[in-house]
Amino acid sequence: MKKFLSVFLSTFIIVFIVGIFFKRTISAQIETEIKPDFIEENFPLVKITSPYFINDLSYNKAENFIHHPFYYKFGINDCYVHKDIYPNMQKLETILKEKNLRAMMFDCFRPHEAQFYMWKLNPNPKFLANPYKKGSLHSKGLALDIGLADATGKKLEFATGVDHFVLASSHDYKCKPEEKIKCDNRALLKSIMEQAGFRSIKHEWWHYQKTGDTSNYPLISICNHPNSKCSVKPEELK
Repeated sequence: MKKFLSVFLSTFIIVFIVGIFFKRTISAQIETEIKPDFIEENFPLVKITSPYFINDLSYNKAENFIHHPFYYKFGINDCYVHKDIYPNMQKLETILKEKNLRAMMFDCFRPHEAQFYMWKLNPNPKFLANPYKKGSLHSKGLALDIGLADATGKKLEFATGVDHFVLASSHDYKCKPEEKIKCDNRALLKSIMEQAGFRSIKHEWWHYQKTGDTSNYPLISICNHPNSKCSVKPEELK
């Protein structure tokens, strides 16, 4: 009898401890799932999560004109857009579905602090909007750097890469006969984006932005928020 009670008590204790462990694990998972997104919670921005939009942020990779990843310094790992152009993104998603395509999201919302970071490393107004003047529409959540992929996620070819500031990056560039597919893809992207309600700019095939007057939209800084995930140092910005 004593042996039975000892085994029963030991088993009960083990089950009790394991039960507490799983309860805490499940509670932590639930808390993580329902925890609000910091950026969506505190700024007029919406995270893009559709499978038709592939997260391929250029500035979280080394292959960009700054030559190293840096968006992680600002807590940016996803594509966010201003809530006022979210309906355009929904329309874009519908068009992509119809055409059996996906969108490559190279850049979306860019914190205003990130514009200062980029400007300090490459203060060239041909490449960047001066953060000391009007700043970038990316920093208002109103601009996208975007490409196309097929249904499997394979990138479609364009005349240049993103942020290649050369003549071939222009919408007016005429591809050589052997490059025709690259200009066809550029025209396809432009058609799709205009159908979704965006407008292009002449010298960057990848850049699209909100139509109409955007001057009343403020530039969005996130690092001064008390719950910010920014790790960038002040001396890296100015």
